[in-house]
Amino acid sequence: MKLVINASKKILVGCIVFFGIVAILKGSGLIESNSYHNIVRGVYGYFDLQNSVKFNTDISKDNIKITADNEVLVVVLGESTTSQHMQLYGYNKKNTPLLNTIKDNLFIYSNVISSDVITTKSLPKIVTSIENSGKKETSTNIIEVFNKSGYKTYWLSNQRPIGFYDNQISKIASVSSYLKFLNHVNEVQTTSYDQVLLPSFKSVLKQNGKMVVFLHLIGTHFDYNKRYPKEYNKFLSKSTASKKEKIINYYDNAVLYNDFILYTFIKELQKQHKKSALLYLSDHGENVYDGTDFFGRSETILTKSMFEIPFFVWVSKDFQLPKDFEYKPNRAFMADHTYESIGHLFGVIYKDMDMRKSIFSNTFKERKRKVIDNIDFDTYFLEKHE
Repeated sequence: MKLVINASKKILVGCIVFFGIVAILKGSGLIESNSYHNIVRGVYGYFDLQNSVKFNTDISKDNIKITADNEVLVVVLGESTTSQHMQLYGYNKKNTPLLNTIKDNLFIYSNVISSDVITTKSLPKIVTSIENSGKKETSTNIIEVFNKSGYKTYWLSNQRPIGFYDNQISKIASVSSYLKFLNHVNEVQTTSYDQVLLPSFKSVLKQNGKMVVFLHLIGTHFDYNKRYPKEYNKFLSKSTASKKEKIINYYDNAVLYNDFILYTFIKELQKQHKKSALLYLSDHGENVYDGTDFFGRSETILTKSMFEIPFFVWVSKDFQLPKDFEYKPNRAFMADHTYESIGHLFGVIYKDMDMRKSIFSNTFKERKRKVIDNIDFDTYFLEKHE
């Protein structure tokens, strides 16, 4: 009897502590670092994705159409970076000075949004055929398509794997020819700067043969002031500055460092003198006091900046663009159709790819961009929900 009472007391105390912590965190205004929304809502979505998605294991080269003879494609997957805080997109601070020097050589898309505000839900929809509009019986991993097409595939990550096979992202990455995680620490706590990827990236580019390289950044993830070395501490706050001003400056410094990383990737590609391209987009955006008085992300308090993401492409001079390529910088696009766009851009078309979904196609068809809880992104914020 005593054991039963003690056990009951422990459960009661545990419940009180748990709900007390949630209440405190919810009232703190600090969304990102505690991620209570991930606990309450995000976890369900994550496990739903884990348990419901089955990947196509019967990909045949006979069902892949090769339309170009390109050599190197680099897909840079950013983290927590909103286009609202980038000079390249009209932000009022000079925090993308390097990319701005080559902006005339970039295809910059200004109306791209993420499908979700949590990485474990948004990123799988970028590199597979999973989409927000509905579930398929099976989905296709873009890495597998390239594997079957004769390309060597690489996944280099500055994010922790979280146990190779109990995370959907790690499962997707695990089919790569070469897989390397350079960070095994919690995203909030880590100070592993993205330049840690550069030596491996340079080594990969020296390999022979056609390749597709995925680079998964830690980007501008909270804690923002841990995302960059001290030489990128350009935007300084006075000792009397408010918490809000300090956090905004931390974030803008992180974007400045991200600018250096992306520019360096492009310069390394140029050195190879191959038919190459680099696509960069972020998994989702971030609210940094942009729409309401908090920083981070939430599935219950939505702002445009949580969804608005950078999306641009650099190509070498001899890169073979698709014959039906059309550059429309203001095209309304949601990142869950990046799967089709990658295949289209590089000229590796699997049978389930619909070119009307590719942001690069002259047959692109706009759609209602439905995000969390079937919200129409393009009308929701016109009604001033922020």
